[in-house]
Amino acid sequence: MIARWFWREWRSPSLLIVWLALSLAVACVLALGSISDRMEKGLSQQSREFMAGDRTLRSSREVPAEWIAQARKSGLTVGEQLSFATMTFAGDTPQLADVKAVDDRYPLYGTLETQPPGLKPQAGSVLLAPRLMALLNLKTGDTIDVGDATLRIAGEVIQEPDAGFNPFQMAPRLMMNMADVAKTGAVQPGSRVAWRYKFAGDAEQLANYEQWLLPKLGPEHRWIGLEQDDSALGKSLERSQQFLLLSALLTLLLAVAAVAVAMSHYCRSRYDLVAILKTLGAGRSQLRKLIVGQWLLLLTLSVITGGVAGLALERLLLLVLKPVLPAALPAASGWPWLWAIGATGVISLLVGLRPYRLLLATLPLRVLRQDVVANVWPLKIWIPAVSVVVVGLLAWLLGGSPLLWSVLAGAVVLALLCGLVGWGLLWLLKRLTLKALPLRLAVNRLLRQPWSTLSQLAAFSLSFMLLALLLVLRGDLLDRWQQQLPPQSPNYFLINIAPEQIVPVKTFLAEHQTRAAEFYPIVRARLTQINGQSTDGNKDEALNRELNLTWSEQRPDHNPLVAGSWPPKPGEVSIEEGLAQRLG
Repeated sequence: MIARWFWREWRSPSLLIVWLALSLAVACVLALGSISDRMEKGLSQQSREFMAGDRTLRSSREVPAEWIAQARKSGLTVGEQLSFATMTFAGDTPQLADVKAVDDRYPLYGTLETQPPGLKPQAGSVLLAPRLMALLNLKTGDTIDVGDATLRIAGEVIQEPDAGFNPFQMAPRLMMNMADVAKTGAVQPGSRVAWRYKFAGDAEQLANYEQWLLPKLGPEHRWIGLEQDDSALGKSLERSQQFLLLSALLTLLLAVAAVAVAMSHYCRSRYDLVAILKTLGAGRSQLRKLIVGQWLLLLTLSVITGGVAGLALERLLLLVLKPVLPAALPAASGWPWLWAIGATGVISLLVGLRPYRLLLATLPLRVLRQDVVANVWPLKIWIPAVSVVVVGLLAWLLGGSPLLWSVLAGAVVLALLCGLVGWGLLWLLKRLTLKALPLRLAVNRLLRQPWSTLSQLAAFSLSFMLLALLLVLRGDLLDRWQQQLPPQSPNYFLINIAPEQIVPVKTFLAEHQTRAAEFYPIVRARLTQINGQSTDGNKDEALNRELNLTWSEQRPDHNPLVAGSWPPKPGEVSIEEGLAQRLG
């Protein structure tokens, strides 16, 4: 009986529209969810390689052995690194080098690219950056003096997985084994060194160790996962997650609007049929079985057809986004399918439950009077109730993202404004005298059910707004993804220029038609007091490292003044806006 009812209704254009709307919702959620899932898995996988670990602990001094022992006891793999700058010698030729000492486990993730391939720093040997080899006129097999130790050059470092990006790294890289650090004598009390401890393990092991470690960290320590990483990679991952969530939110809102309009139209078109069935003796339970069965069959068919369309749409989107996506993305998990099915069910309940409830409650009297509509679940009660449920679901899904909540708030405000404008238009229509019969009939139909008219107006307006927003964001998101640096950002940095070298350097750059910014001095110092109060105990990173200080008679054009006055008076300084806000 249910199948026959469904097949009969299936030939109705109204039900086909509902099916298309639900299929579109499934396809969009599945396609976007699959790409989001694949990108997140790919970025997470690459992030481990870029960090050479799942977590990193930075410190200006060696951490207690107990911390490392606890990590290994928790099942984590731990790698140790030590970085410092020191002078190296090839015969009588000196050259400052940025030394990176690693243990035998390096790297925990990723690949250390060397020439010849497959090398790792072994005790008694080093790997040099090609630039350092060229500066010292060395080749593989030669020896180099690092402090008190003479070490053999095993090859060149082409690329480190955790090199990151530091435009102010002046010295070329020298990579050595941790066992040779003591032989060099380069690390003494008071030396400026940076310890890095890399941790690898599963999520549960990392969470347990993190819970044990965090209370013990001091101002000189920094515990970093990719989510806390302020590098370009960390910011890219955060930005990509925001954009993907925003796209998913817009798609869901668009699907909700489409399904709401389609379901309402279909159910209204079946009021007369249900009224006739009731007059012929159809019971409430029998009609409920038919309607619920039809609903479930419709959802099942929508999931199947929408799933096929979603897979095709995913492939199409991958082709369109190919220039900005990684070459190879991991396969998607089963979560996008669960999200698509779950989202379809939730959407159907939120926007379809009331129309179907009204359809089931249709009065037999409607056979005689077409204006009779069951008075159940009024919109003025139903809409606030649904809004509370939607906000709760969004709070669970989105967390506290300002970007996503601002988009949602904008959509709600637009819907309310459209409702107010529609209400005003209906008020004006009541007072107009229309001569054309078709127009008068259309206006009377709109005025007969004002809440339904306003809700459809808001849904259509929201749909057009979301489509326009997606079209605008399509180019804007890709531009922001690719253009992480502002226009006219420098490509190279010249550091350690002596005062007597400024004029020759400017002349050299002018001869080679290279535009340079202003030259300015830099000294390094620590911030020890704020308004006479010691900064000891403050965990802001800027207070636990040296800051760059400079001075100038003229304020640079690219550095706008947001507060205070220029130039500073004697005893005054100008401070970066972000640092000033963090320090209060």
